[in-house]
Amino acid sequence: MKIVHANRNIPVDTLRGIACIFLVAYHVIGTSPENGLRLHEGFLKDANQLLAYVRMPLFTFLSGYVYAWRPYKSDWKKFMQGKIRRLIVPMLFVGTVFALFQALTPGTNASVTDWRFLHLLPVAHYWFIESLFLIFIILLPLEHFRLLDSRAGLGIAFLIAAILNVSNIGTPWFSIAGAFYLLPYFLFGLFCFRFPLNVKYSRYAGYFILVLVILFLVFYGQQYGGGRRSFNSLVIGILSCGSLLFIGFESRSLAAVGFYSYTIYLFHVFFTAASRIFFRAAGVSDIWVLFLLGTVIGLAGPILVDIVASKYDVSRLLMLGKGPRKKRTIPPNK
Repeated sequence: MKIVHANRNIPVDTLRGIACIFLVAYHVIGTSPENGLRLHEGFLKDANQLLAYVRMPLFTFLSGYVYAWRPYKSDWKKFMQGKIRRLIVPMLFVGTVFALFQALTPGTNASVTDWRFLHLLPVAHYWFIESLFLIFIILLPLEHFRLLDSRAGLGIAFLIAAILNVSNIGTPWFSIAGAFYLLPYFLFGLFCFRFPLNVKYSRYAGYFILVLVILFLVFYGQQYGGGRRSFNSLVIGILSCGSLLFIGFESRSLAAVGFYSYTIYLFHVFFTAASRIFFRAAGVSDIWVLFLLGTVIGLAGPILVDIVASKYDVSRLLMLGKGPRKKRTIPPNK
C-alpha cells in the first residue's frame, strides 16, 4: 500500500478512509434482502441501514471541503475540462464496463433494464459522480459572482440547497435528484473550510455531538430518521459530518486508504461482487466471514487497480480520470 504523502491532510484522508469502509461494507451487505449478502435481519443489516444517514453525506461533505483547497478562480473552460476528465470520463468508461459485468456475469444482483438510456439514467452507484459534476456546474456562476465569499452568501446558498433537498424535487435523469440531495452537504464542507467554526474545546464538542447522533440512530433512527431527503436525515448528516471534523481523527492506516478514495468508489463493486460469488461457490457460508473478506477485498482491489493503471497514460485517463504522467527531465551533463 502506498505511503501517505507528506503534504497530505491526514485528518481529512482519515475521514475519507472511514467513508470508504462504510461504502464498501454497504455494498458487501447489500442495499436490500434481495442483493449482497441477502440479509433479512441482524446487526449488519440494521447497522447498514442506519449508516445511510452518514455515508454519502460524509463523502460529499469531504468533496466540498477538498474543493475549497483549490476552488474555481476565473478560467471556467479549464475548470470544466478538468472536471470532465476527472469525473465524466471514468464514469462513462468504468460505469459502462460495470453495466456489462452485471449483464454477463452469473450471480450478480441487477443489470441495466434499458441500454438506450445508459448513463442518462445513472448506472448503479455512479449516480454520485454524475451528481457531483452537476454540483460543480451549479458552483460556477456562484463562484464567478463571488456569492460564496461571505458567511451570509454561503449561508443563503446552503439554506436554498437544504430546501431543495427536503422538497424531494428532481428527477433521476442525469442524476439531477441526486445533485439536490448532495448539494447542502457539499456547501457545508465548503463553509467549514472557508469559515471554520471556532468552537471552544471543539474535539470534546465533536465527541458529544457524535455520541448524541449515535444514540439517536440506535434508539430512534428507524422510527424517526426518515428518508434520505427528509429534514431529520439532513440534520443527522450535517451533525455527523461536523462532529467528525471537530474530532479530527488521525490514522495513517485509514489515511492510506482514504488516499485512494475516488478509485475505491469507482471500482469496489467489481471486487465485492466477485468476492461474494467466489467464496460462496467455494462453500463459505458464514455471514461474518463473507462480510470481512468482501470488505477487505473491496478496499484492496481498487488500490491495486490504481497502482497499476497509474503507470500508463491511457488507463490513467479512462480508469482514473488522471492526466498524463509527468515526464522526468534529465539534466544535461556539465
